[in-house]
Amino acid sequence: MRSRRSTGRTVLLSALLLTAVPACSAGKAAEPAADAKPAAGGKLTYATNKEPDCWDPHTSAQDVTAFVQRPVFDSLVYQTPEGELKPWLAKSWQTSPDGKAVTFALRDDVTFHDGTRLDAAAVKANFDHITDKATKSQYAAGLLGPYEGTTVKSPTEVEVRFERPYAPFLQAASTTYLGIAAPASLKAGADKLCSGNEAVGSGPFKAGAYTRGQQRGYSKNASYAWAPEGAGHTGPARLDSFTIRFIAEDATRVGALTSGQVDGAAAVPAQQAGLVKSDAKLSLVSKDVPGAVDAFYLNTKGALFSDERVRKAFQRSVDLDAVVKSVFQGTRTRAWSPLSPATPYSYDKSLEQSRPYDPTGAAALLDEAGWTGRDAEGYRTKDGKPLTVVAPVYGKASVFSQAVQGELKKAGIKLDLAASTDAAEVSGRLDAGRYDVVETSWARADGDILGHFFLSTETSEGGGHNFARVADPQVDAWLKEAQAAQDPDRRAAAYAKVQKWSLEQAVVVPAYVEKANVGVNKRVRDLRLSISAWPEFYGAWVEGK
Repeated sequence: MRSRRSTGRTVLLSALLLTAVPACSAGKAAEPAADAKPAAGGKLTYATNKEPDCWDPHTSAQDVTAFVQRPVFDSLVYQTPEGELKPWLAKSWQTSPDGKAVTFALRDDVTFHDGTRLDAAAVKANFDHITDKATKSQYAAGLLGPYEGTTVKSPTEVEVRFERPYAPFLQAASTTYLGIAAPASLKAGADKLCSGNEAVGSGPFKAGAYTRGQQRGYSKNASYAWAPEGAGHTGPARLDSFTIRFIAEDATRVGALTSGQVDGAAAVPAQQAGLVKSDAKLSLVSKDVPGAVDAFYLNTKGALFSDERVRKAFQRSVDLDAVVKSVFQGTRTRAWSPLSPATPYSYDKSLEQSRPYDPTGAAALLDEAGWTGRDAEGYRTKDGKPLTVVAPVYGKASVFSQAVQGELKKAGIKLDLAASTDAAEVSGRLDAGRYDVVETSWARADGDILGHFFLSTETSEGGGHNFARVADPQVDAWLKEAQAAQDPDRRAAAYAKVQKWSLEQAVVVPAYVEKANVGVNKRVRDLRLSISAWPEFYGAWVEGK
């Protein structure tokens, strides 16, 4: 996959904002009572902890942008909460024998919110918009991988071509980032599209009034009749409308839920999970987030971590089982791979329990590498210099990061959490490689996320995430083998090799699996979590509205 076509830094800086989003009890949304039947009508209000910087999913890399625009924009393909790919705006698709092209047969009954019809030209207009340099795409263009172009074959047939075989495209085509907008709306310009007032899709809801810093409204698309198989509902949405409120402060957001001001709330913290679960009116729904787990990526080209012994010492010096349990109060799981177990057809379960905490082994490795001295604070030294690991942080370091800092101090390793709110300073540090480790995570329901972190072409300068600065021809070959393979088992086998290699070479230290936690009023029914662990409002309804 080529680097993202962007000079913007939002994607990287968002990744470096180290925040803890604790997990809670697992399970699906509460099922209706035996005598309760789904009912049309009603409205609900949902509080989330984030607000998009830019509302255009073709431009923004923020996961919250994908969430708030999902009700408005449909995609060619649908990925069920279980990870299966189903037709959506496309009735079917055919991959060419060489794997370099996908031809979609489109539905002929889809109407955008502005009254225009979906056709092949509309699909081409969207992909042209995504890859246009003026769009400054921070993520969507990268999801197109080795994209070559789109050709209109007929009004209902469109071909998407690639420079080489690229199997991950079908999953990418299911995301909001590659969602299909009404072509006329794309001419509004980057500023207006990012503002949040020009969203025109074909989804089950139309974008309504938006007040920056407060809320966004959505109203039912009464003409909606093209829901995909697996969506849990057919026809127009059950809700007449819903509102998303933006409440960043945890206590305020959860307080709005417990007091009945909102019907659902995102990111319920671990320390307030008990409060939600003990409330007879509420339920707590949680789900592991697929993609790249929260992990530390070690700069293999830097002076410190170019030494494999020091990388392995860092890897073995943190008692992750204890730290994860302590910080998240037993509500998060320790990660064993750079991939989340929730990532479909990708995760290598054999890696579990493969990296025990080993302070004795870590100490021996540091001795061997020459870090044998100690300063007055107890940090190891070499040639009079302390063993300092620089970790740039945009914003404020999380409680988890600080706990890891404490663990490393026991081993004589100083973790410098270099926090800054200066975007230019942090970006410059990343692009120049002036860091030792980066802690981050990235959600995606496909193992191809490994390519974003380990392909040699995915450098920080190009908007990529290869923070370990890996440049290994064998790793590139495995990742491209996975991208070319149509068979899921072959792709999984290639991804397993990358996961195992990344741990053996100690280029990454997986920390914990991200988990979404949603508090919901029990009168809200069928508000299930998507494959990306975001609420799906399409099939939701309100009991006793």
